[in-house]
Amino acid sequence: MKTSLHTHLRLARVSNLPTTWSNVLCALLLVGGFSWSCFLGALLAVSLFYVGGMYLNDWRDAAYDRQHRPARPISAQLITRRAVLLLAATYLLLAFGISLALQPGSLWWSLGLIACITYYDLDHKNNSMSPWVMGACRALIYPWAASLAGHSLTSGLWLACLAAYSYTMGLTYVARGAGQNPFSKLVLLAGLFLPAVLWSTQLSEHPLAFRILALFVFLAWTGYCISPWFSHKTGSRPPIGYLIAGLCWVDLLAISVATPITVAMLLLFAFFFISTLQFQKTISGT
Repeated sequence: MKTSLHTHLRLARVSNLPTTWSNVLCALLLVGGFSWSCFLGALLAVSLFYVGGMYLNDWRDAAYDRQHRPARPISAQLITRRAVLLLAATYLLLAFGISLALQPGSLWWSLGLIACITYYDLDHKNNSMSPWVMGACRALIYPWAASLAGHSLTSGLWLACLAAYSYTMGLTYVARGAGQNPFSKLVLLAGLFLPAVLWSTQLSEHPLAFRILALFVFLAWTGYCISPWFSHKTGSRPPIGYLIAGLCWVDLLAISVATPITVAMLLLFAFFFISTLQFQKTISGT
């Protein structure tokens, strides 16, 4: 069966890849281990980790998709389920191999990332706690990327992990349809806005202007995303793709407080954000 490039791009959900690149850049800057060779190698590896996880997700959800999402590639018979599983395993193994080649000390973080991705994909549909696992998948990118640079993990890095974990868990619950009553909505809002609370309470010697800008951008975008919850339209809920793109602003918050930030860095995070939104117009991120 000949499979089109577009089918593979849909399986990989490539529109969300720039958010993982943002996570990598954030982690390397937080531990002071940025170099172009490490950065580019990490981008390739994290992309393969992400794509492998997405392929494995579609493989696992094939039966569900036949009933509820018949347009997905496997359901539409654009590719076989067996081929998707083989590609998922290949991508994850390639990511693992690249990680070890870049830095053998990344072994345990790489294994942890694979384990977390696999566990989520195999048991997310009927597991009410799966958003917690998804949050862990995203949060593990930070120490994994930092380990590639061979630097010690800093307190700022762990704070960035917590911020990304909370935000990702919140948006995943939203994607599952949570937030239908006032209490659950309040809990999810706390999770989504926790990054702003965490970083705004940290002391910093870095320019206040950039910190205020980063905080404003994060609050404005997240507020815009959750605004459908407060509309009068029945069943309105935040756009998941937009919330995913907001992960770039979660990273910018961390950088603005924990490390010296330049205009070039600001533009790079903005590029990742805009790329995610643009790619989502042609390739669904969910």
